[in-house]
Amino acid sequence: MQLKNIEEHTETTAKKLGQIAGSCLKLGTIGFGGIAGMVATIENEMVIKRKWIDRQHFMDVLSASYIIPGPNAVEVVMHCGKERGGRLGLVVAGLCYIFPAMVLCLVFGYFYQRYHALPNVQHFIFGIRPATTALVIGTVFRLSVTVIKNNVVLIFLCLLAFTGALYGLNEVLLIIGAGALNYLARAVRGKLPLFTGTLIAPPFLQIISGFSAHKLFLIFLKIGAVLYGSGYVLFAYMDEALVRNNQWLSHQQLTDAIAVGQITPGPILSSATFAGYLINGTAGGVLATAGIFLPSFFISFFLHKVLSAARKSQKLRLFLDGLSAASVSIIAVVGLHLFQSGVQDWHEAVILTVCFALMLIWKKLSTVIIILIGSVGGFLLLQL
Repeated sequence: MQLKNIEEHTETTAKKLGQIAGSCLKLGTIGFGGIAGMVATIENEMVIKRKWIDRQHFMDVLSASYIIPGPNAVEVVMHCGKERGGRLGLVVAGLCYIFPAMVLCLVFGYFYQRYHALPNVQHFIFGIRPATTALVIGTVFRLSVTVIKNNVVLIFLCLLAFTGALYGLNEVLLIIGAGALNYLARAVRGKLPLFTGTLIAPPFLQIISGFSAHKLFLIFLKIGAVLYGSGYVLFAYMDEALVRNNQWLSHQQLTDAIAVGQITPGPILSSATFAGYLINGTAGGVLATAGIFLPSFFISFFLHKVLSAARKSQKLRLFLDGLSAASVSIIAVVGLHLFQSGVQDWHEAVILTVCFALMLIWKKLSTVIIILIGSVGGFLLLQL
């Protein structure tokens, strides 16, 4: 009987891990449109379709990910994996989400070194941006209903954070500020609990000049441990380490690496894979990928423990609600920027309208279908 229970438990765990792997491989393949686009696909998969976490829990994770280092989408996916399959689920979720972008970047790196140019995929990705914009708009509406709940304070904080983000204020400060204000507005007495994450980074020793696989790994490990912000911040870190300090890449090669991270699915940190490939082939690409994403795995373990405790505290619940309100505003601003840059002619307007209409008609329509409709529709419209 005991042996049977062990076998059933193993089978259940294996089934859960298989589900996590399948979902995260799919999400890593269709995660276009930056953080807002990735959030839209993750929310659709993990909250609406799979129901592994509820929408409020999802917003708590997303909000917390904004105020810690590392790629937000990867940390959210790993948290969902942890909820579904425990610690092993977290690891499987992270690896599978990163894998598609890593493979694509290695392929692009091969063509780039062989032909000194990137493959021409513009016609196939032309329609993905407006399709992703439609996903983001739908996600903002869904999340705002869950987060705001007719709460006047949260509505005010949403508008305040939206205005601040629109004018380019630091998103981390906006989110933490909203959390603090919501706490103070509802609980003036007492002291504000500090919701902070302390990352104990490994010591980075002075390394001799010249290339070594060990040095390449440590450079990207350090970037992954301290990185906040957009692709421009990543560009600055990589420019200093790879171009100016070590001369492993030219400025143009680094610019192309960032471009590859933007046109491939998944987080822009996959630019590290392309850069690593140019430096030391496939081994360099894999080492760079492992280095830049490894801190996120440790951070996500920590984040899961902190959130599990915070969600049980009524005082910290106020703080998390403020974070969530500001996070919705940040996504809305990104969605606005996506709309401005992704809908510049009638082709893109048609794709966005069709995709958004389909989302309204079929609320459980897979994000894969939306992305495919955008891609194929864009390709066909460009032939007219």
